[in-house]
Amino acid sequence: MQRVVRIAFWHFYTFRLLRGIETLIISLANALVNAGADVSIVSASPTTTPLVSPDQRVNIYAYPTPDYYSHQFITPFYVHHFLKHRYDHVVAFFADFGEGATLRIVNRFRRVPLTLYLCYPYAAAPHRYSSFRAHGWEQKASLILADAAWIAQEAEQFFHRDVGVVPVGTDPERFKPDTSLRESSRKQWRINEGDVVMLNVSSLEPRKGVGRMIHAMSRLAPRFPQLRYLILGKGEQELELKRMVKELRLDDVVIFAGTTSELEAYYNAADIFVMLPDDEGNSIACHEAMSSGLPV
Repeated sequence: MQRVVRIAFWHFYTFRLLRGIETLIISLANALVNAGADVSIVSASPTTTPLVSPDQRVNIYAYPTPDYYSHQFITPFYVHHFLKHRYDHVVAFFADFGEGATLRIVNRFRRVPLTLYLCYPYAAAPHRYSSFRAHGWEQKASLILADAAWIAQEAEQFFHRDVGVVPVGTDPERFKPDTSLRESSRKQWRINEGDVVMLNVSSLEPRKGVGRMIHAMSRLAPRFPQLRYLILGKGEQELELKRMVKELRLDDVVIFAGTTSELEAYYNAADIFVMLPDDEGNSIACHEAMSSGLPV
């Protein structure tokens, strides 16, 4: 009888933030349980509903934390978890949110089979890479993986060891051009047939460049009155961006659509996907947009 592989995805913010990496973790977990693996997600307790629902077969271990010192508070829960549960692969994304302290304690009793998964370049987050080195993880990890070849190349120069590539993918049965969905979605947002809709799907934080695009729209809108900018996402910069739209008198041009798990409708409602970030590893939204037939 073939032995079932046990895999744990270890990420503090899986059920707390609506970003690409959180969506990727749940999507990978779902795909792996469909392939026959025993998959767990080890995280902090939920504060939001994820954009992708975990498969019922995925084991969810979400531990409580207070608002302050949450990364220290959760460490004893993590330690107990990894002493109680044995895995063939523990996939970690960070070392700064209780993970480093946890492994320092647990590895005294038994070795945790650690895999590092890099979804951000060294140039954008050197402190994350430095924290791996501070804990000696570049040596302790059985595998180091990245979601893009150029991220892997940077990481190899930093860690002085091979870094594999697990490229970002998306579901072509879900994200694909759909004429009827396009019609209903545009009707919902009162988008006329002749309007040209530019779409952004991301968390609303400064580095994603949404504010940069809003300023561009203030120059483009007078020249192209049928241009619309549809923003899908939530985040710390949302109120600031809405004030910016009002000050630039773009209320009829910029549409804030909030968040939804029905992403297919928005990709089909759009004509162009646009993202102007300061830095980006390998945008999952760009892959979804391209799969939906949008130029990026």
